[in-house]
Amino acid sequence: MTVLPAFYFGVALYFFSIWFTAFQQDTSLSKQEKAFSLKVLIVATIFWPLVAPISYLSQHLQSQLSPDLDSEEENSQTSLSAT
Repeated sequence: MTVLPAFYFGVALYFFSIWFTAFQQDTSLSKQEKAFSLKVLIVATIFWPLVAPISYLSQHLQSQLSPDLDSEEENSQTSLSAT
């Protein structure tokens, strides 16, 4: 079970380093914008392990519900085209 937190931390560190490098290379941002971007980057890095599983579960549950809705749509379209 220690593999999952290590994986999350590794991915967070990887993305943080990529995004931090991109922010450092951007010369069009003012000092205020860079400071704000750094704050957003830190918050995103901290909370992505919480948001990613929630997003996955939401999409998974929605995909389980949508086949029922799709079949109902197809049935209603078939009955409309038959008339």
